[in-house]
Amino acid sequence: MLFPIPARLAARSSERGDWLAVLPGTVYGLIRRWSLHLGPPFEPGGETAWVAPAGDGLVLKVGWVHDEARDEAAGLRAWAGQGAVRVLAEHTEGSTAALLLEQAMPGTPLTALPGPEQDVVLAGLLRRLWIEPPAQHSFRPLSTMCDAWNAESGPQLTHLEPGLVRDGLALFRALPRDDVPPRLLPTDLHAENVLSARREPWLMIDPKPTWVTRPTTWRSTCSTTRPG
Repeated sequence: MLFPIPARLAARSSERGDWLAVLPGTVYGLIRRWSLHLGPPFEPGGETAWVAPAGDGLVLKVGWVHDEARDEAAGLRAWAGQGAVRVLAEHTEGSTAALLLEQAMPGTPLTALPGPEQDVVLAGLLRRLWIEPPAQHSFRPLSTMCDAWNAESGPQLTHLEPGLVRDGLALFRALPRDDVPPRLLPTDLHAENVLSARREPWLMIDPKPTWVTRPTTWRSTCSTTRPG
């Protein structure tokens, strides 16, 4: 039987062909490592990970390592199940990061609700997930991510009014540097990444953790911690 690749991941085969070529062997190795009983992967899935139910209320997530998702396990551990799924085990090898996660059941995406109701749920989750980061963490600062997006977006916005682009990008650079207490932030919090559950009404999956901090705090800690 051919190894099933979900639609969104298959669409990225031209970019991740080498990783996808060894994915079946990687998954079978994880089955042995954690004694799993896998079902078919979730469809349409995501663009950077192969995810499937693993029995006993578990989910196996096998991800292609990239900068935005590198601290997913650390973020989930910091949130400790408060508004997010729990992580039970992790294993990183080469360009693969595997997570054994709590399965949100029944798992209906938040997209099933009307838009205004989605916004209420997302705002409530964000308030709970906006926590002080653990000591000696390695999360990258939000300003680093925004600077990278700024550099990538600028050349692509030539069709817009130059003054609007200039002011918008300046705001994008400035906001992550506001004088606020250090806080952990999930940066991919949208309705497709929130599922219905029994333990809590809604749980976040697939976070891209960053942290927000006062500029003075950043300068004082950058010599002793590696924020990313």
